[in-house]
Amino acid sequence: MNRKFKIGYLPLSKVNWTNATLEGQRVKAEEFLKSLPGVEVIGPDHMLTLEDEAVAQLGAFEESRPDVLVCHFMTFSLGVVPPMMAQRLGVPVVLWSMKEPDPNGGRLQNNSFCAANMNAHHMYRLHIPYFHVHAEPGTPEAAEAMTKAITVARTMKVLHEMRIGLIGGRVPGFYTSCCSEMLLRRLLGPEVKIITEHEVFTVAQNLSDEEVAQAKKEILEDSPCHPTDGPKGDQFEKAARLYGAIVKSKRKFMVDTLAMRCWPEVILNEFYGIAVCSTIGHLTNHGHLCACEGDIYGAVMMRIGQEISGEKPFFCDLIICEGDYGVTWHCGAAPCAICKPGAEHTLRCSATVEGGGVKGVTDEFPLKPGRVTLARLGEKRDGDGFRMLVCTGTGLDTDLFVRGNPLKIKFDAGCEAVREEVIENGWEHHYALMYGDHVDELKALCRNLDIELHLVR
Repeated sequence: MNRKFKIGYLPLSKVNWTNATLEGQRVKAEEFLKSLPGVEVIGPDHMLTLEDEAVAQLGAFEESRPDVLVCHFMTFSLGVVPPMMAQRLGVPVVLWSMKEPDPNGGRLQNNSFCAANMNAHHMYRLHIPYFHVHAEPGTPEAAEAMTKAITVARTMKVLHEMRIGLIGGRVPGFYTSCCSEMLLRRLLGPEVKIITEHEVFTVAQNLSDEEVAQAKKEILEDSPCHPTDGPKGDQFEKAARLYGAIVKSKRKFMVDTLAMRCWPEVILNEFYGIAVCSTIGHLTNHGHLCACEGDIYGAVMMRIGQEISGEKPFFCDLIICEGDYGVTWHCGAAPCAICKPGAEHTLRCSATVEGGGVKGVTDEFPLKPGRVTLARLGEKRDGDGFRMLVCTGTGLDTDLFVRGNPLKIKFDAGCEAVREEVIENGWEHHYALMYGDHVDELKALCRNLDIELHLVR
């Protein structure tokens, strides 16, 4: 999202609770919000204490359209204001309370938390998405909590506006890649647009010399060809043309995320004739997120992962889940931005297609170590809603012990707990891996979108 995320700041008080120190706190709080990355702050230049003031401010917000409301409870305040604002504007709400000053045996000073408590009930009953921040303006605790809330609110907006280009459908027999388009659109927001492989292949064949040259340039900026096991004959040319064609089709169909049926048609000589793994990795690496094997929910999870973590996600299988660590892997479609530092990453012939060493192109390397969150979005058992699996762990220093893109992960809950959850609750076999520990953000996302959370940590 290129434009800044717009915060509607509502400093709320009540006439009989105001005191001389509050205006200075309001100014400090507004300056704090403006210091957060990627945001624009709009709102009144004074505390709102009466309903008529709030109604006037609502009119101003209806013109400027904030993406989220931050209701800052300077003191206890009128309960009518936050739900009125949130319902009319149709945006999530951050309920911001502060520590209660010591009354020293005298008058209760702010009663800020009680106001947040009351409004949390309002939001809950009205099914309005909300977050709670309890911290003093300008503190590290406030910055961390507010940033997480804004990140999730931004992710919800992205999902609401998301348009997925499905190239060719799901691959044969992968019912784990099935998708209920209208359920997805109704409950979470993303729209699915179908793009045929025939059209993409035709566009690839008809690219201009300049378009092919640009595609080759972007690919080789990611990874060089392996000196002995690189793509053969016209395979690199075909890979560049396919990459350029998908980018061009993405613009034509006005989609922002992709899922691709990457076999068998792309591999078969009578249709196209290459392995498409590295193409998917280059697409993701250059900002065109693409899930393998036509997995739309996998693509949605990738987009969630990128929005929350700020890094490129990894679409993967869990191939080992026993002993001290598990292994996430895919066949050479990872974005090279998450390559292990110092590791070689090169374009090679696939290790699996037609027995290996025959058709390019894959981009093979181990992934970088670090804290990771592994997640999967899928439908509930009876297809009446969504659920999400979330596992945390530490990515270990991993060599290329298996061809493709491996990462060994020491799961916080242990392999046995992860394995039991995955099998006993019948999870799809594709996951999105994001770097960092993002349990708080995913919990908030699931709560606000009525996604059933399965947390293994």
